[in-house]
Amino acid sequence: MHDTQNFTVTVDLGIALARHVTVEQYKQAKINMQLQQPITLQQLIMRLGIPPAYIGFIAVNGERRSWDVLLEPNDSIVLIPYITGG
Repeated sequence: MHDTQNFTVTVDLGIALARHVTVEQYKQAKINMQLQQPITLQQLIMRLGIPPAYIGFIAVNGERRSWDVLLEPNDSIVLIPYITGG
């Protein structure tokens, strides 16, 4: 059980996903986000407004993680978009 407290995480969106962020202050390739625990990756993605279908996978601190993982202070999150080609 986590106590509710403020903390910061780093989110690497890349240019492709940053275009889909709905919160203007976060429309950058790499951002620092102030959050309040407990929060999951899915909740973070919803807060950014990125359609989940655009995300291929997510890494937290260099490890692929599921959408329901709880984030911790100073986590480094990388969102990888689906890659399509022709």
